[in-house]
Amino acid sequence: MESDVKRIIVLGGLGLFGRTAAEHLRASGLSVLVASRRQAADITVDADNPDSLRRVLRQGDVVLDTAGPFQMRSTALIEAAIEIGFDVVDINDSLAYANKIVGLEEGIDHAHIRVLSSASSVSAVAAAAVRLSRVEAPVRVSGLIAPASRHTANPGSARSLIRSVGHPVRAFRNGQFQTLLGWSESKPFWMPNPIGAVHGRLFESADSLYLPRIWPSLTDVDMFVDTNTFGINFLLSLAARAPWLRRVLEHQVHFGTWFAKLIGSRAGGLGYEIESENGSVVTIAIVSGECGFVTAVAPAILAVRQIVNGEFKSTGVVSPDQHVDVTALCQFLAHRGVEVVRRD
Repeated sequence: MESDVKRIIVLGGLGLFGRTAAEHLRASGLSVLVASRRQAADITVDADNPDSLRRVLRQGDVVLDTAGPFQMRSTALIEAAIEIGFDVVDINDSLAYANKIVGLEEGIDHAHIRVLSSASSVSAVAAAAVRLSRVEAPVRVSGLIAPASRHTANPGSARSLIRSVGHPVRAFRNGQFQTLLGWSESKPFWMPNPIGAVHGRLFESADSLYLPRIWPSLTDVDMFVDTNTFGINFLLSLAARAPWLRRVLEHQVHFGTWFAKLIGSRAGGLGYEIESENGSVVTIAIVSGECGFVTAVAPAILAVRQIVNGEFKSTGVVSPDQHVDVTALCQFLAHRGVEVVRRD
């Protein structure tokens, strides 16, 4: 079927996730333009500058947005999409940014464009994990991120993480949003090799907004993070109780990023506990010894392919459970050495 897409643009395309997405899209025969604030890109553009966006983007474009950290982003890109008429697929993980997207839902609907936000491990992969669990009416979904820190560590994501430590974060508990302290709770997770058992710390996630919209039975949705780097979890746990240490870590974020890239784990993964109404729990683990970071962009890659091929019919703010076919996602990951393991 013929597509109306004029150009595929990967925003933030010089970063790890942007490069990964562009490489996979090109490998499938698609033409891709890389966009960044840096001059080395095919297109120079600032994702938070409305004038810059309006100069560069055109009606019919599909923009794959990987320009994090999304906690710091404005809605300039989405507002430009509404005005100009192009589609956006992003890999947002931020609850605050997800709320901004939902707040623009009416304008997105009227513009007859597609916005697939959180087409990433948060929240498209999380929704896929719930589907794989075959729990029809889940009451709790607890997620874990254990990044392949040797590959993924960067100053922007490190700052976002540190700023959540000991600060208020929101999680969906007892059927409503509750404000808690970031990193204040610890939760053990079972993960298969090469990761093994880990302890995640409480973090804020877009899952808390999107998953209850898909499954109204949910009363608890939360996210935990293990930095997957020796000594960093302990330091952040201390920083949660010592503001002076948090300030030191934030000031030394470039050193911390260098340290994580030097000794951090090459293996990475995601874990989900899905609890049913009768109290039984299904665990879905998604792990890789080397290429786990591809999971974060896999739903976005597959969604862009569908849009370009004229196969994606939904418009508006598309629910994360509709971003990608679960079987296609599992096959894509398996071909890249990422294993999906279920445990009852």
